Amino acid sequence: MKSYSTIMIFLIVGSLALSSCSDPKDPPLGVSSSVSVHPAAWIQKSSSEFHGAALESSNYDAASCQQCHGNNYDGGLVDVSCYTCHSNFPHPAGWTGLGDASHSKYIQANNYDFRSCKSCHGEDYSAVKVDNSCRTCHTNEAGPEACNTCHGVFAAADELGNAVPPAGLNNETDPSDPAIGAHQPHIAFFGSAEAACQECHIVPATMTDIGHIDGDGQAEAVFNGPLGSTVSENGARQPSQTGAYSGQTLTCENTYCHGNWGLLKSSSSNDFIYAADKIEGNNASPNWTDPNAAACGTCHDLPPKGHTPFGVQACSNCHSSVIDRAGNIIDASKHVNGKINVFGQEVPMF
Repeated sequence: MKSYSTIMIFLIVGSLALSSCSDPKDPPLGVSSSVSVHPAAWIQKSSSEFHGAALESSNYDAASCQQCHGNNYDGGLVDVSCYTCHSNFPHPAGWTGLGDASHSKYIQANNYDFRSCKSCHGEDYSAVKVDNSCRTCHTNEAGPEACNTCHGVFAAADELGNAVPPAGLNNETDPSDPAIGAHQPHIAFFGSAEAACQECHIVPATMTDIGHIDGDGQAEAVFNGPLGSTVSENGARQPSQTGAYSGQTLTCENTYCHGNWGLLKSSSSNDFIYAADKIEGNNASPNWTDPNAAACGTCHDLPPKGHTPFGVQACSNCHSSVIDRAGNIIDASKHVNGKINVFGQEVPMF
């Protein structure tokens, strides 16, 4: 009996020794690799055994997941990737940087769909995971959904001016790039982003407004603002119906701002200044990326066509609130503002 007991003990100890030397990454042949160590309700959100609850209890430290699913959570020992269900969590290395693995690249590649972020960080992105929340960096009132998260200057303020390129959606900064072009000169001319943006774009109230993110990565110019759509020539000139921006030629066409206007002599109380039946602009088509495309004298002649000819130094005789005797614009708010400024008075275009 003693010899039999000794043999059994030897076999058991030997078996334990062999198993202790086995590499867990290479399970013995014949052993199923599909055996789960997770509870039955691991993927059921309504269960207390849901893996999301387990992560929450560990402050979203997913290091324990790496033991089976690999250092990058892409399969590992069990050949089951966490990314099968979670396209962006656990976050890869470089998630908070600016490289190809960054969250900004992920969001862009997924057409700026922030819903996956909300599933963990909450509707207002304030839920703290591990040691911070989305609002650790996105401190604007709208958090990650602020305009200048994607375009313009990433700054801790909800000012529309910060959302005007540069930078573009792909961090473009050069005015020769269509994403940048003449954005800043337009802001400087109008004096504020609030006034300028609405002239050429439908400004969305929220990130998810219809037409804001439509998948083509291009901003649509819609000339229906109070200035861009100014009607003149007794209704014959209606830029809101003809104004357009061409992505092929990079030009703006038929806009009031660049000379699509006309003033009829028959409707003017100052008909003495007319040299023809009407005074009109040049209806110019300036190139969006050419800083010299809208130089003075481009949008209308000096003086405009149909106007009694005078040198530019004489403009201030009638338009002293807009221009000085040297030909300098002294009040940009009264230049190209949809009104006629003459003899100190402002009257609407007609």
